Amino acid sequence: MINGKPLILAVDDEENIRNLITYTLEAHDLEVLTAENGKVAITILEHNPVDVIITDLLMPSMTGLALIREMKKRKNSIPIIIITAYGNTDMVKEIIAEGVFRLIEKPLDFEILVPIVNDAIEYKKNNKK
Repeated sequence: MINGKPLILAVDDEENIRNLITYTLEAHDLEVLTAENGKVAITILEHNPVDVIITDLLMPSMTGLALIREMKKRKNSIPIIIITAYGNTDMVKEIIAEGVFRLIEKPLDFEILVPIVNDAIEYKKNNKK
């Protein structure tokens, strides 16, 4: 949380997607930081109290799946929502096995994004140790 508002990290290599996520979530009183890949996201996560991560799956430099695995190594319990246009069955099984909070297929439906993010915020609140 920052300024009493949940802090969301949106990670996507497409700037327009990051901007749309930011606009949508800020309109619902959430704070949003953005990163263009997993490596930048890790740096942001080291310095900010992020409550939920929304990440694309396939990005240059560091994929969403690599980001999930890095978060697990760090024993970080931030809920992760994956957005992808490449939801083949094997990939979906692998993502689910990594323990993501939710998988959303592109094109992104912003009407369902906000309730899913709110569910992830509640999940994190209820599962703090």
